[in-house]
Amino acid sequence: MAAARKKVSIPTLEERVECLMAELEDALEALAAERRPEGMPQGVIRRMMNARGFGDCLCRSYLAAMKENR
Repeated sequence: MAAARKKVSIPTLEERVECLMAELEDALEALAAERRPEGMPQGVIRRMMNARGFGDCLCRSYLAAMKENR
């Protein structure tokens, strides 16, 4: 019976962190796209968001951007 069970693959910490980083990256890009004024490159907005969030730390950039909306 144990052999019939599917082997469950538990992601490693590194894999989970990589997935979370990808999610944060996507969320930051979406926020930058929402905030982008007409005619301004999205990359400029993204760099401004990163600067407010202590550089390239995605989690801090995301939290700073979300707090800014409150």
